[in-house]
Amino acid sequence: MKKAICLLVTAFVWLNIVAQPKFEKLYSGSDAIISLQGDFFAVKQDSKWAVFKNKTMILEYYYDSIDVLSDGVITYIKNNRAGFADTVGNLITSAIYPLETPYNRADESLLNVFQSGSALVYDSDKLILLGKDGKKINPDDVEIVSKADNVVVFKRKSAYGLLDAMGNELVSNKYRRIQTVIAGELYAYTGQKNGMDVLGLINKDGKVISKAEYDDLTVISKNDKFYIKAFAQQTGKQALYDAQGNLLFNPIYQNVEPINSSEYFIFTDNGRKGIVGSNYVVLIPAVYDDIKLVTIKENQLFVAKNENKTYILDENNTNLDVFDGNIKDFVSYKQGNEAIYIADSMLNYGVRSSKRGWLIAPQYFDVFAQVNGKLIVRKKDKWGAVDMKNNEIIPFEYGKVRASTAKTCIVFYDGKTNSVILQEDGKKRDFPKTKSVLPMQNYIEYKVKKEWKRLYFNGAEIAGRFLSIGSDKDGILCARTKKGWSYFNSKTYEPLTEQYFSFATGFNNGVAYVVKDTKLYQIDREFNIIQTILDENYVDLNNTASLLSMSGLLKKNTVRVTDKNGKQTLIKIIKD
Repeated sequence: MKKAICLLVTAFVWLNIVAQPKFEKLYSGSDAIISLQGDFFAVKQDSKWAVFKNKTMILEYYYDSIDVLSDGVITYIKNNRAGFADTVGNLITSAIYPLETPYNRADESLLNVFQSGSALVYDSDKLILLGKDGKKINPDDVEIVSKADNVVVFKRKSAYGLLDAMGNELVSNKYRRIQTVIAGELYAYTGQKNGMDVLGLINKDGKVISKAEYDDLTVISKNDKFYIKAFAQQTGKQALYDAQGNLLFNPIYQNVEPINSSEYFIFTDNGRKGIVGSNYVVLIPAVYDDIKLVTIKENQLFVAKNENKTYILDENNTNLDVFDGNIKDFVSYKQGNEAIYIADSMLNYGVRSSKRGWLIAPQYFDVFAQVNGKLIVRKKDKWGAVDMKNNEIIPFEYGKVRASTAKTCIVFYDGKTNSVILQEDGKKRDFPKTKSVLPMQNYIEYKVKKEWKRLYFNGAEIAGRFLSIGSDKDGILCARTKKGWSYFNSKTYEPLTEQYFSFATGFNNGVAYVVKDTKLYQIDREFNIIQTILDENYVDLNNTASLLSMSGLLKKNTVRVTDKNGKQTLIKIIKD
């Protein structure tokens, strides 16, 4: 039994050691290192560039620059011309292609970059498609206009069509003109209607998705998506398409555009705005100067404006409230019941109900935030907090206020009186006066004289004599004192080691990174050195230690470092 336990312990220790990351230095003493793709790197030495895959040199030190690795092809630059090579080092072409053309198509095309099996290059005063064998793909009688991904616009005999990236015809040359709308996705073709040039849409496969009837096509961005507004001047109406060419709205309104919902759209008629559903059903008639959708948890409201009047409307066009002023933020809303919101009137802020009017009359100069029914407001030059009945929660005594990113806490302070935290759950915690405070997700850090303290929302404190506080994990506190960085018991602040470092990180997966005597080490939880990573010849060791410590979170497997002579080395992180 003892032997089995011993074997298990030995296996655990061995697995622990194996799991620890190892490091390998590549391209030491380089002038510059650029990541291309995966394990491929461009490396500069003595003003010339090479390409490596890990330790293997793909292209030797000869090139003026390495532009890109795309679609399995390296674009290199020599004597201000572009050439191509594959990823095992075979040259596809010599450097013969100009870096620019006499005309600018940067918005439509990438020059000298392989995509979908070919690259657009400028050769003998014209654009051509170049294949991965270094040979021209497109027919001689074709004039290439632009290329994006797998779509190529071409011209033949004064008419336009589409090819794919390998030169296959998608659309014959039957259009008077083809223009890019969304590169690689949607294109406008020119037709005629009543003797006038008009525009239609075709997709990346050459399929006609709109007949030619529009005078203008405009691309807009909303909610990280692209849409196309298609205007018909003759009727004064506008259609709406998505980025894939799906018709969202026929041209029946002056203007229609998406809002932050897939169900609703803002439409304009006679210069006035309203709301229409995706099924063409008008929810709110176009009678307002402006209108927007507000989402409160699972519920949705519309806020409309006419001059200085604000209207709150539900999805059934029920007018819940109207008042003179503006809404700053909603507090709550229950469908069929009342909405509560922060609003202003005559330049002062208060809280209003859609059913009961002003709950807190407009009386505050500014509003910082509202957190779970607590309103953080400024009265004259001091900040405080009140509840929705205007009962004072935090006295108006503080010159400054800060919030954590997710508003898990609000901190009131000014360095003149004791400070206070108002937590998201409504709890208050007093802490000493300070001029510097850093609110985080579940704690705050604050400075007293030259020492930083940490106060957790559960009441736990780190109150030792620390000049900086780092990681606090698994009972091990990483912090800096006058002697330097070291490791301490999180509860007692007693040192866990007699060693001090010029920099240290917290432990992740059983290892930490420390800088001592101008060297960077990896240590284990017993504070023993596992390996020396960088010596005194390198600079910026503290930043490198931080990057190595966070490499798992950042999903990085390489870190670039610089030596005292300005030369670069790549550290590859090997995770077993």
